[in-house]
Amino acid sequence: MATDSPQLKKIILLTADEQEFELEEAVAMEFGIVKTFFEDNLDTCDEPMPLPNVESKYLSKIIEYSKWHLVRKAQKPRKPRKTINLGSEDEEDEEAKAFDQEFFNTLDNEGVWQMMLAANYLDAKELLEMLTQAVADKIQNKSVEYVRRFFGVENDYTPEEEAELRKKYEWAFEDVDPDDDI
Repeated sequence: MATDSPQLKKIILLTADEQEFELEEAVAMEFGIVKTFFEDNLDTCDEPMPLPNVESKYLSKIIEYSKWHLVRKAQKPRKPRKTINLGSEDEEDEEAKAFDQEFFNTLDNEGVWQMMLAANYLDAKELLEMLTQAVADKIQNKSVEYVRRFFGVENDYTPEEEAELRKKYEWAFEDVDPDDDI
């Protein structure tokens, strides 16, 4: 870990496409893989940490996401609740939800998958949880065709096999939302 001053430590991450990202230690430590790497390899603290499964395009967005949430947590610490109120959301949750929704909406399908793979590799739990929930929300009550297109899955059933499955499990095809563009 290179230091600019005694208080501000920096960690350098090296992406699969050979781009270096110099991060404040607090931001880098949001990623479980970075935390584990530096705990296990104290002698390599001055060298860039390789991230062979993460491209710079996606790491920059993950850093953006992590910084925003880190700053938010520092500015608005959560207050312990004495009771659980399931019916209402507090203001900071709404702000985070709005940021997360906007963040998700900037991604195309390929971006979503690459971000999920990168978040999983980095062990960025909060981001991975948000992405998986957003994908689940996006495909909820959608047709089989929509889900196939969304995930890029080719239909390997014959028309007869598919008709038989649709008849056998017709309950699964009830109340399906109309398809929209992916």
